[in-house]
Amino acid sequence: MADIFREVDEDIRQERYEKLWKRYRWWLLGLAIALIGAVAAYVIIDERNESLRREEGLRFATALLELEEGRPKEAAAQFNALANSTDSGYLALARLRAADALAAAGDESAAVALYDELSSDNQANLRYRELSVLLAAEHLLDSAPPQEVMQRLAALVSGDGPWRSLAVELTGLAQIKAGRIDTARQIFDDLRRDLTAPSGVRARAQELLVSLGGPLESDSERPVPETSKD
Repeated sequence: MADIFREVDEDIRQERYEKLWKRYRWWLLGLAIALIGAVAAYVIIDERNESLRREEGLRFATALLELEEGRPKEAAAQFNALANSTDSGYLALARLRAADALAAAGDESAAVALYDELSSDNQANLRYRELSVLLAAEHLLDSAPPQEVMQRLAALVSGDGPWRSLAVELTGLAQIKAGRIDTARQIFDDLRRDLTAPSGVRARAQELLVSLGGPLESDSERPVPETSKD
């Protein structure tokens, strides 16, 4: 009889963790747009051919309008066409947006393939390549084995680039999906204390940690640094 109650308790616990993971999965849906927007400043603005730059800017804006008006397939085609016809700063940005549009159209596998293509392009800006790794992992959270997601993120997690804290956060979510709750608790406990992480990431880590039952006993007495008011 005790075994039956233990199995029921484990099932209830697992269901709660799955609901928690799905809840925090939703904020990731807007991650691609926010991050791509954040790196838009990398687009080269001092091209020698000013008329060509204006033309490419217009094509990019037209494709973006298609996406915003709910026509992701058309947007993806236009972004890809732009990416295939330029070697300016719009190339990587158009490929990122094309992948974003493919995901919006429901073609996650094509989106991930495009992210993978950009991340392996040694000619692309390093920040774009790292962002592609992050976004591919984000899109695979629902469908791929958690271990694959974590392997994709490992280099970002161990590095010191601008996407590190988000990669750590995604790794924690993958650990939840894998059922390794104590490992996830440790990740989020460390992340909430990381003064180099953005305040929003630290706040989410704190909330996730509380939802998972709080810090591990050995870490419960460690003080938490105050989040900057900036």
